[in-house]
Amino acid sequence: MILQGNALIIQSGGPTAVINQSLAGIMGASRDYPDKIQRVLGAYHGLHGVLYENLIDLSAEDTRVWRTIAVSPGAALGSARIKPRHSDLDRIFEVFSAHNIKFVFYNGGNDSAEAAQLIREEANKRNYDVRILHIPKTIDNDLMVTDHCPGYGSVAKVVSHIIAGDDLDNRSFFNSVKINVVMGRHAGWIAAATAIAKKGHIDIEDDDEVGPHLIYLPEVEFNEKKFHADVQKTYNRIGRATIVVAEGIADQLGEEKFAGEVDEFGNALLSSSGKLGDYLSNLIKKNLVYNSAFGKLRCRADTLGYLQRSLAGMASASDQADAFLVGSMAVHYMMKGESDKMVTLVRLPGSTYKCETSLCDLKLVAQKTKLMPRSMINKEENGVTEEFFEYALPLADSVPEIHALKPKHLKKHLLDYVRPEK
Repeated sequence: MILQGNALIIQSGGPTAVINQSLAGIMGASRDYPDKIQRVLGAYHGLHGVLYENLIDLSAEDTRVWRTIAVSPGAALGSARIKPRHSDLDRIFEVFSAHNIKFVFYNGGNDSAEAAQLIREEANKRNYDVRILHIPKTIDNDLMVTDHCPGYGSVAKVVSHIIAGDDLDNRSFFNSVKINVVMGRHAGWIAAATAIAKKGHIDIEDDDEVGPHLIYLPEVEFNEKKFHADVQKTYNRIGRATIVVAEGIADQLGEEKFAGEVDEFGNALLSSSGKLGDYLSNLIKKNLVYNSAFGKLRCRADTLGYLQRSLAGMASASDQADAFLVGSMAVHYMMKGESDKMVTLVRLPGSTYKCETSLCDLKLVAQKTKLMPRSMINKEENGVTEEFFEYALPLADSVPEIHALKPKHLKKHLLDYVRPEK
């Protein structure tokens, strides 16, 4: 018997620059199965849309709209961060039955995989015939099994461009220390991606001045004394420092000092506060030994927040293609009878970047986090290795080409300079 009915798309969790590529991929592939998929519905604002029966008939949209929706950041359907409660399940299946929902595409991260798994388990108890596939999405790049997550390549491109420019701004002065706090609660993939800024600098092999000079990841134990020593060493060498910190190191410093709100999955919303950057900035101001001949110490901190994932026109081309691919392939897999799985990306060997898709069980993804391997973290534990660049550069897709003048014959090292008296 051929399963027939309506499909439902749920976008969940934090948006990305390419989440709508997956939406467009689903819509395009769904047209290949008119005998199975009667209509495609979208839940308006994630599970809220299901619970309040706010469903959009996406099949009624002009097909031309998906070309522009696909390249727009933010969740076009609206998103939510809510975990299905036991009391929600009756309502969810009441709506599924009322709208003949037989196919569910859940687009999100590991919390969304958990939500999809809960709905699957309830469907089994109720003998409700529905297929569910999880489509990966997260800028944090922390989903298990898949080579990488759609959304990561674009945020990697954005943060590398931001840090490239920020470091040149910082380079304009002596006695300047700049801290940038980026997203990454448990995994340091985004912080690591800022190192891509180094690869766009001309004469990079001859210039150790290029930032970011120090990168701190949640995978490594954060030590305040080592942090100060690293910053002092960098200052002694070049008279300044550009530093990147993943927000997740706040866990090691006592998260309660820095966290704002907590979502329904128990995740602290660290990017809603600039407290971590201020804390580290004050440590440097208090302890750094600097040459006052060049003026006062300039130490500033920025928390990049949601801008990292939402810059229009800055999406990585490879990221867009991968996001569209997992969306369209989810439909093809489901129409072959697949369910209760996540679509994964598999990187193919060779000098040219290319991916294909596969499937993995939801149990391998839900409530789990993929950390950066130690082989991608440098031995000083404040930066990345070439293995990371080999992994991340094809995902970011482009590197900002930059250059700065580099005087070769200076009379004095900056720490030896003494400003003449008036």
